[in-house]
Amino acid sequence: MKSQNQHLLVGLFCVQRFLLFWCLISGMAKSIAPDPPPLIAPAVSTQTGLLLEPPLDLSWFSRADFEAVCATVGTNRIHKSWTNPITPLPPHVRAGAHGLTEPEVIDYMRLVKQLFNDGKSVPISDVGLISTQEDVNRRPMFNHIAAFSNATVRVFLLVQRTSREKEWGYFSIVQDLTLDPPLDYFAEIQDTRIKFEAVSCYKCHSSGPLAIHPVRADLLSDPPLAAALSQFIADQPRSRMHFPDHERPPEYGQPMALRFCSRCHKADGDRGPLFLVQSHPIRVLVDFGYMPPNRALKPDEIVELKAWLEQKK
Repeated sequence: MKSQNQHLLVGLFCVQRFLLFWCLISGMAKSIAPDPPPLIAPAVSTQTGLLLEPPLDLSWFSRADFEAVCATVGTNRIHKSWTNPITPLPPHVRAGAHGLTEPEVIDYMRLVKQLFNDGKSVPISDVGLISTQEDVNRRPMFNHIAAFSNATVRVFLLVQRTSREKEWGYFSIVQDLTLDPPLDYFAEIQDTRIKFEAVSCYKCHSSGPLAIHPVRADLLSDPPLAAALSQFIADQPRSRMHFPDHERPPEYGQPMALRFCSRCHKADGDRGPLFLVQSHPIRVLVDFGYMPPNRALKPDEIVELKAWLEQKK
């Protein structure tokens, strides 16, 4: 009997040690695994009076309509299962490169387009807030957005069309991480040609790629993926715009000096300075509560910002 009790006590001790070990390992795993980023809140105007036009009414547009339009890009390319929101790229061909050549940038843009077309990327589908609020475009704008990276570059692909168009357009951003600060290349990917652009892109992308801002929560194919991609974009380093040879950087005038924006948006800040040419994204992002990122502007600050936006250039 004594021997049996001893065996029982030893067995209970082993079980206890195993459970304790399991709890420790589980706790370590939980502490190591990062928490997923919060889902993107639905876009709702805060009624600041900054918008030049009222928010676009898409109450007539259903989730089924959204899925039908998005699927015209090819059902094999969307609704992908994923564990990593960022598609890895092979290592750069030039070890220790310092500054990419334009042909290398072009190769990356063509590569990510091919990965998307082959169904090997992880795109999010949405109806984008920024583009639907444009004064010149009062129609839904459909997007498929995918991100790619290696140690040399971050690459973004935007496959986009309006509700009235039949063909999808391809656009890309390549961030050259071999430079400090990184250099951003913007381009439209045409059938056989990469068309670099900067002047028109700078109006909304003075600080690089924009986070995802869907018009409506249900006009978004995969909310956790959208949140993960937006976090990847938010974590981007401070960068600068590449102006191709056929475009000269225009004179943008004096940058905004309002303290509640210029804390981050200044020449040596976390993000680039803001100019009147960027009035559209400023109006939209502030009115919908995305900027500033941690609080809403006070009424007197809204008055100051509105006066600045309405001054003559």
